[in-house]
Amino acid sequence: MEAARSEWIDPDRARRGAWLLLATRILRGLAAGVVTIAFPYLILQELHSGAFLLGIIYAGGALSTAVLSYLLGRLGSRTTMRGTYTLSLALLPIACALLLLPPSLPLAALASLLGGFSATGSLAGGGVGGIAMPLQTSILSDLLLPSSRTQMFSLFTFAVGVSAAIGAFAGGFGSLDELFGIALALSAGSVALALPIPMRAPKPGRRPSASSRGVIRRFAATGVLNGFSQGLLTPFLIPFFVLIFGVARPEMATYTTVSSLVGTFSVLAAPFLEARWGWVISVVGTRFVAAGLAALMPFVPLLPALGMYIALPAFRVMALPAQQSAMMSRLPHADRSEGAGTNQAARVGAASGATAIGGFALEDVAAPVPFLGYALALVMNGYLYAHFFGWHGERIRAVREGVAAE
Repeated sequence: MEAARSEWIDPDRARRGAWLLLATRILRGLAAGVVTIAFPYLILQELHSGAFLLGIIYAGGALSTAVLSYLLGRLGSRTTMRGTYTLSLALLPIACALLLLPPSLPLAALASLLGGFSATGSLAGGGVGGIAMPLQTSILSDLLLPSSRTQMFSLFTFAVGVSAAIGAFAGGFGSLDELFGIALALSAGSVALALPIPMRAPKPGRRPSASSRGVIRRFAATGVLNGFSQGLLTPFLIPFFVLIFGVARPEMATYTTVSSLVGTFSVLAAPFLEARWGWVISVVGTRFVAAGLAALMPFVPLLPALGMYIALPAFRVMALPAQQSAMMSRLPHADRSEGAGTNQAARVGAASGATAIGGFALEDVAAPVPFLGYALALVMNGYLYAHFFGWHGERIRAVREGVAAE
């Protein structure tokens, strides 16, 4: 792992910190995978509720993630990074502990609010436990050389994806209480591992510069459509197969694991895509393919639909590390936490409203509605990337970063 050579930390300590950060993300990925499978079955089967109410609970989790991502991102940039990051990590084990109490809809809703059980994608996308991701991205970018960020973001996203897939597979076995207990232990372990990670102290009261605010606004605007598409469909992919095709939990856990693994391996292509076509074309091209798959999925039989379900996350997240690297490269280190938090807040905030719409459409309108809305939102999202940044990212260039200091 290529650590940063910075005046604030020596390379060996930065390397150790990056490995510890990776370990915390793996543990949270395992916990998130377990919860992703177990939570909808708690709502749909244990508590005998429908997709609409599940959508409302997911919407609350997404809205909470949006608000907390924004507030914690600002706190991380302007007050204390360590205290803010520790708080963001602690919310997931607290949420899992609530799910071990006698089940009820109010407790499930509160757990969703605290743990971010929005199911709007991966940890990086603001899904289960994703509240911590903007701060993790900022901390990691501070421990790496600019030239290695896309490669390392790909590695980290890959590791988290594999762990989440393992967690999702495990979610098909055992009782719900056992699964939520495992998620509690794993997420609590991630908090302990994060304590020794070195973090640069921010200057109290600092505000982003005008140029940084412009970059943050543009990434936030693209995040709105991205989040709307995620919220409209992603939380309901599992319920779609449960309600439309009657797929049982062990089978669904297997399909979800395969889909997660395919998506996880796809992020390793991000450095190649970025080097070959640039980050904007990579993001737009892969998401256009995802839009096409989503538009077809509700009109085909079970087997083709499962094939599209397995392939969809791969094209959705394939270029994500390049997008993350581009955002971090266009912000100075002091503004990265706020930039990442604002981007996730915009994305997940838009997802929260879309999630309520998606649940209503799936159960009471027509199953194709969230799929077609997802596809349209991704196409519009691609247009904004090209409009704001140029096809080759030339409209807003990366900030200058020295090797010796930033």
